[in-house]
Amino acid sequence: MTARRKQFIKTLRKDWGWYFFILVPVVGTVMFNFYPIVLSFIESLKNSKGMFIGFTNYKILFTDSLFFTSIINTVYMGLLTLIFNVPLAFLFANMLNRIVRGKNFFKVVFLLPMIMSIVTVALIFKFIFNADPNGLMNAFLRVFGIAPLKWFSSIHMARESVVVMNIWKNLGYNVILFFAGLQSIPFEPYEAASIDGANEWQKLRYITWPGIRNTFIFVYITTTISVLKRFTDVYAISGQDGNPGNALLTVILYIYRKCFATTSYTDVGVGSAAAIILLLLILVITLINLRISNNKN
Repeated sequence: MTARRKQFIKTLRKDWGWYFFILVPVVGTVMFNFYPIVLSFIESLKNSKGMFIGFTNYKILFTDSLFFTSIINTVYMGLLTLIFNVPLAFLFANMLNRIVRGKNFFKVVFLLPMIMSIVTVALIFKFIFNADPNGLMNAFLRVFGIAPLKWFSSIHMARESVVVMNIWKNLGYNVILFFAGLQSIPFEPYEAASIDGANEWQKLRYITWPGIRNTFIFVYITTTISVLKRFTDVYAISGQDGNPGNALLTVILYIYRKCFATTSYTDVGVGSAAAIILLLLILVITLINLRISNNKN
């Protein structure tokens, strides 16, 4: 046995405990992430009878108008969520960071919607956004002379209504992340900037933004991945059909319909192909976001 091999065995015996702890998440990642991906890819190459048919399911997928509808809905609702969720989260976190008393109370208030189940939130918003003229929100709008709206029942408003519900439920998570980032910025640079005559915009641009840039990148990327995987909120409102008029049909809901629904349009092969396409879409968008973020360093 060579000296190098003896040294390796000695080091392994000394640090075996650490290797064991590293092995646990590695095995979990392989079992619950990589293995399902490989299995989904194999299933995407089969037909409903389990026979290998190559990339036929992908050809079927790209000729299915419902799949393109699901992509459009997913991207549209995702962009709306990003446009409003991230800036609002930063605004509220900045306000929370400035108050002197009651920070813990407001943190609980922001996080409270997150601990509620999506079914409960959906029931609350179905009550608020009741399409009846005497519904809560319609009654409020009537005070300002605005005609009653259909909300979840309208093909033109269902997606926006779901986005509002989603933002209300998940805003608190990003608020807390931004708040933690703001808390990590020392007070001295702000004090020095005030002495030098800097206004609030200059403090935000030259102190706050550089200080929370990494937090912003994390929030932006995780929120992007989350909105591309949108399922629970639309399912809680419309079920597996994505009504009205497929306005709430997202990619994940499309996959669910193809793989797990009991109706006549179930096709595991096509659903698995859609899952692989969604995986590639999320991967490409994440890599682009990371590349843009790194280029600004």
